Formats: sequence, C-alpha cells, structure tokens
Amino acid sequence: MPWWRRRGKTSEPGQVIDQNGAPVLAKAAEAFPDLSQLGTYLAANGIRVVDPGIPLSNYAGTAAAMRVWETQPSVRKVVDYIARALATIPWHVYERVSDTDRRRVTDHPLALLLSNPAPAVPPSRLWHSVIVDWLIHDRWCVQVLPNADTASGWELRRKPARRMHVLADDDDQPAFLYLISSRGPAQVVPLPGPYLFDHGYASVGADGTSPMETMQQILAEQTEAVEWRRSVWRNGARVPAVIERPAEAPKWSKTAKERFQAAFNAFMGRGSQAGGTPILEDGMKLVTVTAFNPKDTQDIEGRKLTDAEVASSYHIPPELVGAREGTFSNLDAFRQMLYTHSVGPDITMLQDVLNTMLVPIVAPGTNLYIEANVESKLRGSFTEQATLLQTATGAPYMLRSEARSVQNLPFVEGTDELVTPLNVLVGGLASPTDTAPPPSLPKGQGRPE
Repeated sequence: MPWWRRRGKTSEPGQVIDQNGAPVLAKAAEAFPDLSQLGTYLAANGIRVVDPGIPLSNYAGTAAAMRVWETQPSVRKVVDYIARALATIPWHVYERVSDTDRRRVTDHPLALLLSNPAPAVPPSRLWHSVIVDWLIHDRWCVQVLPNADTASGWELRRKPARRMHVLADDDDQPAFLYLISSRGPAQVVPLPGPYLFDHGYASVGADGTSPMETMQQILAEQTEAVEWRRSVWRNGARVPAVIERPAEAPKWSKTAKERFQAAFNAFMGRGSQAGGTPILEDGMKLVTVTAFNPKDTQDIEGRKLTDAEVASSYHIPPELVGAREGTFSNLDAFRQMLYTHSVGPDITMLQDVLNTMLVPIVAPGTNLYIEANVESKLRGSFTEQATLLQTATGAPYMLRSEARSVQNLPFVEGTDELVTPLNVLVGGLASPTDTAPPPSLPKGQGRPE
C-alpha cells in the first residue's frame, strides 16, 4: 500500500479528524494517483492526526530506566532517599469554612481514603512506589476505584509506569491514557477519567522525559569505571609490578615460558596460591611500577562524584546522601531546606494533582481540599519544641498527666490541671524562663525591705 494512501478510523487514538475536530467516519482505503492530489486533498480538508501512538523507542527507554534502578547504586540511593522522604508525609483534609476559617476533617471518605488508600498496601509503600515511578520515568498513574469493603468506599491502585503512557493532542495536552495489560489488549482511556496522573516535560508529546536519559553519559562513565576496576581485581596482580628478566639469561623455550606463566598465574586472581610469594628464576626481579596504582585511581572519589552529580540532578544537597562531608549545623540546615527548596515543588505538584483530580471524584461539590502536613517533617527535637512552645505561649503548655503519659507512667489523681508559676502573669513575663528588672520606684524612695 502506498504511504500516501489514507484510511479513516472511528474511535482509536491516531484517528483522522477534520478541521473542526470531528472524527472522519471509516471509509474504504482510498489511493491518490500522485502526491500533488494528496497535497490538494490535505490543503482542502486539513486532516491531522491526534497522536501517532507510542513509538517503539519509548518502550526501549522504559526498559532502560528500569535497568538503571537495578544496576546504578547512585541513582537508587538518591531516588530512594527522596521517595522515602515524600512517601512518609501525612496528607490532611481541610474544609474551607470561610476566607479566615479552616477546619480539619478526619471522618470524610476523602480523609479515610488518604489514611488507608489500598487494602493490601500500606500508605507509605504505595506512595513510595508511585514517587519512584515519577523520579525514574517522569510519569506516574494511580487508578481510583470504588470498593465497598473499605471504610472510605474507595481504593487507589497504582498503575506501573512501565505499563502506562500519556497520549497527547497536537498541543501536547494529555488526551488519552494508554494502559498496557498482561491479561489482554491495551486500553485507551479518554481523559479526564477516574485516574490520578502526572508527567514531566517532553520535547514531543506528554509522556515525560526520563532523567535517566539526561544522565546517560554520567551513568555510562560510572558503569565503565566499575567494570574496569572489576577487571583489574579479577585479572591483575595484587601489587602493581612487572617481572624483569636479565638480557643475558638463557633464551626461554616455548614450553619453559608457558610453565612459568602457569606457575605465576597461581599467585594471581583466584589462583590456588593467591596472595603468596612466587619463586622467580634466572635472575628475575619483581619491579614495582606506579602506573595504574589502585590508590591513584581515586575509586572512592569517583563514586562520590557520581553520587553528587545524581543528587544535583534531582536538586538534593549532596551532603544529605553522603556524597560530600558535612557538619551537624549545615546538615540540619540542609534538612530544613529539603522540604522547602529541594522537594517543596514536588510536594506542591503532588498536592495539586490530589486537589484537581481526586477531590472531584471522591468529594464533588464540597469545600474540601488536601494539604501535605510538611510541618511534621520540620519539627525539631523534643527539647527544641518544648522551648519554642513555652516561649510562644508565655506559660507552661502541658499537663502533668500528659507529661506522665509521655514517660509511660500511670495516671495520678490531681495531675490533670495546668500549673502556672506565680511569676508568670498574663500581660507580664513572656515566658517562665524570662526575667524582668525590678519595678522602678519614685524619686527619693528606696527599695522596700
């Protein structure tokens, strides 16, 4: 069939549609006698293709990204660090009562769904897998299903990134989800639908661009370095040395040379006498050379450099993953920055997806919204929290009974009242830990005894 022959389709991605966006009904294949008539037809009817489908290169890229997760320690270290940090952030549901009033909701199906999204998968594990899909493949998808056996009446089911693609229109806007199944043909789901999904930027389409493609050269360099080091340890001598044989020594026969090589190989690699000292003959000398000295190959430095490059690609301070040395003070500062400058935009994007896609499905027509409780990750130590709260309230904030329960001590009668020291007054000292100067006295009067 000539490539300029057209064939209409009715309801498949890649269907032929006219200038107004209406699908052209299926017709028998029509051949144009020459390219000029084909051009005239296209100019008159304005036929365009919504999406050409999924190129085979996308499947190859997906498989390559999966192999990187399995074989690249630097990628797994950084990606797992980010995924664990994001997956353990609790999601809270609030009701917008007014512009100045918000009320947290805990008994609505939306809140119950977020606290237990999948019957057989813990919430943190579900979101960990979703976020790893996002960081590795630059796209993720979760299906929203009704489930009468759950407290919320709903269920979230992850669609692995290797089994989903986002099909776009001419403006690179998501138009369909292409879901691959091992139990039957692929499904083409029009959007919007009962799915939560997101994707990164792509030069063509809306399927995202895997960071593994961007870091391909760095990761390939690391792979070659690891392979070279393995070859050195497998084949090379345990010391960087060569054997010198005097020029005046008797000429070696082929048999004598092979015998000596076989004997010396026993002291190399995994030979039977590895680690021992070979017996040299004919005045031979074992001379140490400085070329390819294992110390000079900077193995540890090379690994740290790859860790730092991957961490920088994901906008994470390298100190947090051990790629650079850090102190207690700057590590604490980096930890605070992690949930604001580093992964703060990622949290916002996840939050936007939940509010724009999940809320209309589970809680339509309500004033509910979802917010990540990032403050739970930014809390300091117990001592820091106690000092801050005491200063902020200007008085003790904890009952004695509550303090006893923190230490797992039994309840004692008379300890469920808040004790306020006498030196703490409303409008007086800001905190029990503060001190105040003595009150000023009128001129001529001394301090009372």
